[in-house]
Amino acid sequence: MRSLEWIVCLAFLPTLFLPFLPQRSRAHWRLSAALLPAVVGLIHILFEGWRIQMLPLYGLASLVLLNQCLTYSERRLRIISGLSFVGLVLGIIGASWLLPVPSLSAPTGPYAVGIVDREVVDASRQRRLMVSVWYPAGYAGEAAPFTKYPDQLAAGLADMTGIPAFVFQHLRYIRLAASEGVPVLKTAGPLPVLVFSPGMVGLRAQNSSTFQELASWGYLVVAIDHTDAAAVTVFPDGEVRFSNFAHFGIDPAQEVTTEQINQHVLPVWIADQRFVLDTLAQWNANDGLLAGQLDLANIGLFGHSFGGATALETCEIDARCTVVVNLDGGLYGKSVERAATKPLLLLTSQESGNLATAVTNWNHLISNAQNQAVWLELPNSSHLSFTFAQLLSPLLVPDGFEPRQGLALADRYVRMFFDGHLRGVSHNQFADLAQRNEMHWLAK
Repeated sequence: MRSLEWIVCLAFLPTLFLPFLPQRSRAHWRLSAALLPAVVGLIHILFEGWRIQMLPLYGLASLVLLNQCLTYSERRLRIISGLSFVGLVLGIIGASWLLPVPSLSAPTGPYAVGIVDREVVDASRQRRLMVSVWYPAGYAGEAAPFTKYPDQLAAGLADMTGIPAFVFQHLRYIRLAASEGVPVLKTAGPLPVLVFSPGMVGLRAQNSSTFQELASWGYLVVAIDHTDAAAVTVFPDGEVRFSNFAHFGIDPAQEVTTEQINQHVLPVWIADQRFVLDTLAQWNANDGLLAGQLDLANIGLFGHSFGGATALETCEIDARCTVVVNLDGGLYGKSVERAATKPLLLLTSQESGNLATAVTNWNHLISNAQNQAVWLELPNSSHLSFTFAQLLSPLLVPDGFEPRQGLALADRYVRMFFDGHLRGVSHNQFADLAQRNEMHWLAK
């Protein structure tokens, strides 16, 4: 909970103790005790903004104030006090536990982090994409919001999950450790580049904690929203595009098959990633923010779920890719059969270890790899454990898994693997992590 939200909770305490005061003192303090929660609640709404999870406390404050305006008896006052206590406890639990306003872990690297959102247009395909660019910054400015479009994001998540949009209203209050539009730290460059794709109907912001962590260690990260396959994409001109597989030639009323994904979706995502790689060269040549700062000889691709599968496919066919990381992505396209030739880190969830087809494909991929190939499993994790999703509610967290620790652990292994292949850091440093017994090493 945020600071003023805690103060709202504490503002109810005088009301709880009011029935136990002497009659004269009770009459003197009754109005003040009733007004305090309402006044503090109003201050909270004005300065921090309301959120749906606080509605029980807003209602309780109104009830307490209304009670002051009504005739009361000793017995009635004690009943109201008891109801207030129960409502306060339930309100605190609901606000702070069930659907909290999550905060992302602070980056551990030596650099401040910058972020900028950009639209890129592939004229040859008449395709618009939105990307977020994360980079080491010259200085830390004001914390950027997790999203500039909270209402559209809530609508997209509602469309994807079937949960009412108002449940996601509080996402507008999440702040990043990155600052928008601050200059690149010149002394950190040239910067190795990492390009990220989320999962099907995912969001480019879903791994924000990972991006700011990598940027704090000197990487430039470009995260892509794959238009019409992302939960929602909002363009600078105001156009909003929700996931719609009809734009890929797939009937949304029918269950999507692997064959349809391989034929209609995967080629588009691969082309999106390769277009972003083309765009990097343009930025490095003449962009006002990034010109001369990119190390285009050291590029890594990574992604979560279908984005990880896409990164693997793209890295095999595009010589600009040096190394690839797949976060719990089942295999599609030719990766199911062909050998991986680029260094590969496959980081999977314990939940996905129960998927027989995925495990068979992963075993084939790793055993036939022609370069370094490491397969790790994040203990006690599920498919969403590699994203920020499990910070949104404990109801999403698997037994025995701590989301912040799990994300930090995955980030450490991902960064170390990229360090080994893009920055010349000794591969032994990555192998030494095995001695910590933090991960399940399935193949190396």
